[in-house]
Amino acid sequence: MHLAQKIINKKNFCCDSRLLKKKEIFFDLESKYNQDSKYLADVLKKNPSLIISQNKKNFSRKNFYIVKNIKSFFEKKVDQKFKKKPKYIIAVTGTNGKSSIAYYYYKILRLLKFNASSIGTLGIFQNGKKQDNNFTTPTFLKNHYILNNFYRKKINHSIIEASSHGLKQGRLNFINFHCGIFTNLTRDHLDYHKTIKNYLNSKLILFKQLIKKNGFVILNTNSKEFDLIKRISEKKQLHILSYGPSGNAIKIISIKNIDNATKLKINLFGKIYVLTLNLIGIVQLENLLSAVLSLYTCGISFKKIFSVCSKIYNPPGRMQLVKNKKNIIIIDYAHTPDALNKTINAAKIFYNKDVNLLFGCGGDRDRGKRSLMGKIAQKLCKKVYITDDNPRYENPAQIRNQIKKYCSKAMVIASRKKAIKKAISELKQEILIIAGKGHENYQIIKNKRIDFSDYKFANQYSK
Repeated sequence: MHLAQKIINKKNFCCDSRLLKKKEIFFDLESKYNQDSKYLADVLKKNPSLIISQNKKNFSRKNFYIVKNIKSFFEKKVDQKFKKKPKYIIAVTGTNGKSSIAYYYYKILRLLKFNASSIGTLGIFQNGKKQDNNFTTPTFLKNHYILNNFYRKKINHSIIEASSHGLKQGRLNFINFHCGIFTNLTRDHLDYHKTIKNYLNSKLILFKQLIKKNGFVILNTNSKEFDLIKRISEKKQLHILSYGPSGNAIKIISIKNIDNATKLKINLFGKIYVLTLNLIGIVQLENLLSAVLSLYTCGISFKKIFSVCSKIYNPPGRMQLVKNKKNIIIIDYAHTPDALNKTINAAKIFYNKDVNLLFGCGGDRDRGKRSLMGKIAQKLCKKVYITDDNPRYENPAQIRNQIKKYCSKAMVIASRKKAIKKAISELKQEILIIAGKGHENYQIIKNKRIDFSDYKFANQYSK
């Protein structure tokens, strides 16, 4: 075996010059036929064991290994090195609902005493331990490393949130998914994808390429994309489990609200079940049903699954209630027009009360959402407070004004902290929804992350 191949088999991999450690192997993914990446000088200073490059000019240089296609070579070597993974790997994609489904899947398994793991917006979870996660879908290398690590810890069940960015950029390549879940598709990330068609095509990669032979697909028959994904899945000979008005697995018969809980009656493969759940709103109920069906594809009986569902609560920042004896205050991650619309209506229906709304929009992101979200707030809410979200490098006042233009009833308060305090102090008989940031414990202003939690301040001002 060539010396370079022996080194590749034994050493740790890295493809980010900022994270490279001494004696690791560095894959210069930005190298070209006759050009190195602009970060190569920084890499050399860190003394890697080997640098793998596509630049033929490095052929005679010490500690360089030249390949024809750096990306293909990198993916194959990562796959070989981290080949062993959990038996059941689930991917969930869609605009909204991914984090909730991943959370429910993981929580039910843990309540049933299974070894379990999840990767997504809320973090990386394994057997009760949490690790922060910078991206909804981590990098290609990190995904394979994490899944291999799960396997080594005897974890056979894992779920990954498959973002459109992650799918488009190939971060989930070479992972054979047992099951794929599609939630919905509404406007989001058009700053990156440019068109809804491109956005959808990125989501479809999961169903066209990444689910293994005889795998499963879980769909909501209410989704506009249901027929399209059904055709793709049938062509790939995947097993389809659906829920909704014409679902082949689950049909919702009735929903009854009881205080802060829900009594849900469903038809499941022809058998009637009645569940009492600590969840608010049809969206979260549907997310739970997606998780239930995905667990069923892993060979877990509905009897076992339903035995612990009464112990499940909404995830952090997803229709999350703030403890308050006088008022109903909800923290929700809704940051798209569709999610905001559904969250407001869900709260209205569940509690039969008017809704006050506090929200903003992120900077350096799809600007077209701002007018749409302003119109929704104007139409559906009694009082509206427009404030800062994550302005990033944009002028915060400009973002606020772009929303205010379409929501004349709104009060504009730049400070999110002051806005939360004001909105809670003015509550009478309404519900207050604090939307947009959910579980996030920071605000991004220019290049700085400043500690900030909607839940923390809402809880503080509710006492």
